[in-house]
Amino acid sequence: MIRRSRYGMLVVLAVACLGGGCRVQLQRPHTVPIRMIEPRLVEPVGVAADSPNSTSVRLLETQARGHIGRRVLHQQPGGELTEDPVWLWTSTPDRYLDSAVRYAIASSPDVRIVDAGSSRSLAVTLVVWQIEAAPSPRLVGAVEVQVVTTDRAVHSEIIRAEEPIAVDLPGDLASASGRLLGRLAKDCLSRVMRQGA
Repeated sequence: MIRRSRYGMLVVLAVACLGGGCRVQLQRPHTVPIRMIEPRLVEPVGVAADSPNSTSVRLLETQARGHIGRRVLHQQPGGELTEDPVWLWTSTPDRYLDSAVRYAIASSPDVRIVDAGSSRSLAVTLVVWQIEAAPSPRLVGAVEVQVVTTDRAVHSEIIRAEEPIAVDLPGDLASASGRLLGRLAKDCLSRVMRQGA
């Protein structure tokens, strides 16, 4: 009889807890919402007509080093890179660079994209894409440009540029990144024109 009453009490207690007698309020964890930034690339107004002496270029690839992803990176004064806890790029920065290079080629009468192995080849790798705080906040980008000329000589060069940005994110980061990508893309084309000329 005693054994039966113990089991009965346990059943009553379990039903009471499940039925609402023992309500426990669980607190939601405090999370920081994720926000997206998309660079504002300047699209060409119209496609430039190719001049008779335009340089044919085969765009091999546009890529980024492994550490450059969708997170916005901050370089600390000591050189350490940290990821921003809130802000993300809507896509990886090398995709924007690819668009910027294609826009620069479309707006230039001196260069045109072809798919022929006998023309100059261009490969662009994004090696730096981060916000540096000292001495004033700025977005810094650097690309490695590899141009393979028609005689199969490989020319490699690093191009670095920067744009000032507002202290508080996102501020003008979208337009600053668009300007920076456009400038890097135009510098890539000038290197193509210079090699093999």
